[in-house]
Amino acid sequence: MTEVFRESEFIDFNTGIVKVPPMWLQRSIQYLNPPVQLKDKICLFHCRVDVWQLGVAVQMVKKIESQSSETSIWFHSAYGMLSIIFSYFEMIGKTMNPNSKKSRTASDDFNFGFCDVYPEYLTASGSRKDVDMPIVREFRDRVRNGMYHLSYTKNGLLIHNNPEKISKKDFDVIQRGGSNVYYVNPHSMVRTIVAHFPGFIDRLYSPDSQYDGMRRKFEEFFDKFHRVDR
Repeated sequence: MTEVFRESEFIDFNTGIVKVPPMWLQRSIQYLNPPVQLKDKICLFHCRVDVWQLGVAVQMVKKIESQSSETSIWFHSAYGMLSIIFSYFEMIGKTMNPNSKKSRTASDDFNFGFCDVYPEYLTASGSRKDVDMPIVREFRDRVRNGMYHLSYTKNGLLIHNNPEKISKKDFDVIQRGGSNVYYVNPHSMVRTIVAHFPGFIDRLYSPDSQYDGMRRKFEEFFDKFHRVDR
């Protein structure tokens, strides 16, 4: 049975057909609805992430999993897929972390975003500090810092797509030869994130006052964090 991904008003994840190009949506909002309102900012952000990030990652998953020949470049592209999708945690963490800033809060931002997707990693106290979640810190350092700064994951991290023989979890730590080996399944991680994102967007749209702080932080992220300061 062919896997069916969720519906999106901006892209058909199952065919890869873009319904609403983000740049077209941005121009239409700026032209038709000035000044840009919060709902328009959320809509544009939703479109950008669904099309430019999640849409690309889903198509990569499908191409990789359709290959059987090790000579195909798609057979060897999981690291590229990982680099596309892994920024999701830090990106949404900029909104989830009430103390996020344009710079110098990346670690906490990542932890907030990661634990929103994977709440099982939250501590009993709810702290997102590195000292309280060493496993999350280790994954962030090996994948995020490795891929972004070194163009390759750091030692002790292995990627796989073998849930039957290695782990059914997106992220897992397994003892091998007396040392921890950190495993990531980017295939299942893409599926988890694609399913997670609509809930994040729903909270931004929700009129419930419990999300007021989240909305304020999102607007700061959207309006200010992308500016270039000289």
